[in-house]
Amino acid sequence: MLKLKLNIFAILFLATSINTYGQFFEIYQAVNVEKHKGKNFSLEGKIFYKDAITNSSWTVLAARSLNDKGQQQKATLYNDNASDYYKNGEWSPYELTGKIEKDAKYLGIGITVAGIGSYYVDDLKLFVKDGKDKIEIPMQNSGFENDSLTNWKSYNLDKNTKLILEKDIVSSGKQSLFIDNSSIEVAPKLGNNSKVGKYATINGIKLYYEIYGQGEPLLLLHGNNSSIGSFDNQLDVLSKKYMVIGLDSRGQGKSTGDTTKLTYELMAEDLNAFLEQLQLKNTNVLGWSDGGNIALILAMRHPDKVKKMAVMGTVLFNDERSVTAETNKLIRKQVKEMQEKGVAETNMDYRLKMLLLTEPNINPDALQKIQSPTLVMAGQHDVVKEKHTKLIAEKIPGSKLMIFKGADHEAPKKIPQLFNQTVLDFFEPAVK
Repeated sequence: MLKLKLNIFAILFLATSINTYGQFFEIYQAVNVEKHKGKNFSLEGKIFYKDAITNSSWTVLAARSLNDKGQQQKATLYNDNASDYYKNGEWSPYELTGKIEKDAKYLGIGITVAGIGSYYVDDLKLFVKDGKDKIEIPMQNSGFENDSLTNWKSYNLDKNTKLILEKDIVSSGKQSLFIDNSSIEVAPKLGNNSKVGKYATINGIKLYYEIYGQGEPLLLLHGNNSSIGSFDNQLDVLSKKYMVIGLDSRGQGKSTGDTTKLTYELMAEDLNAFLEQLQLKNTNVLGWSDGGNIALILAMRHPDKVKKMAVMGTVLFNDERSVTAETNKLIRKQVKEMQEKGVAETNMDYRLKMLLLTEPNINPDALQKIQSPTLVMAGQHDVVKEKHTKLIAEKIPGSKLMIFKGADHEAPKKIPQLFNQTVLDFFEPAVK
């Protein structure tokens, strides 16, 4: 096993990268780009997946501008979606583009790995655009042809991850870098717990779910292209008082999908059938983002299934009245890039982005059908406009409204203590 050297750049380079993945690390090097300040760059590389890509196991290219002290400038750039480039059983050509900051001295570049999959990496190359010319900037051991990884740094590498210079599977030259995660010991966690995880066959697909705790049922519904793992900060608190049921929506997390047109109504019907199969009625529901959209539709169509409902960052429709212009601009950019790369319209990631742009289509007056007590939540700086959140609360009979000051769409992750207490107080008010 090869060891990577760690220096001051490691601390500065990865300071903002750690997230909730059980295994998340980067391998990188700092390249001097002082002569190319303010210019556009492109980072290219080849990645071969030994294990199939999943929502929780993937690898992408990463880059960030650093000043002469190694301090990061602006947010890190990553490939938006690992699956855009993924080719099963062959070398996948990845490309990341961006701009070198005007006061940068270095560009920290490399790969980010999430999850427990194993990968081969080869042919990393850095280019800058100088007028009409594309100039390659030399990197150290970018093709992993040397018998040492001295020029490469790492951060947050698991003790059981092995870095091996591989000669049998290469893109070019004699060697590639093999990132072997096969010996990693992964502790069970929400969304990836084989001890409690089960599948329910619903409407021709398999929905993955996990159940924790005892008491009244409380169903967790996650956001777009996510999984029940996003509620990791809620599980311990909620499962002490409720039988928490975490469910991956169709085509997301560990649930399977099919070619049926994606709509929130379809997902609500999946949910209704799922609750029927578990013989559950009068279920408490906590929906975040897309999960909130689905919850609203379920409550309107099948009021017998919902006892109380709390929704966070929810929309009735998507236009300038409901969602920030920056949000839709970003989604459209991502869709355009996927189309330019030839991503099939049947690709689930593509379909989920189109779902965000075209759905839901709920008439605000239809919310008057909702019979269950409802808590409508959003962050002060949410991607959902506050006026729209207030509209939802106004239309649902007897609902309560909560705008978390200073928070955004990620309130369940960023302010879990306040969020959790707000949800608990709503579902089970204290007796006075």
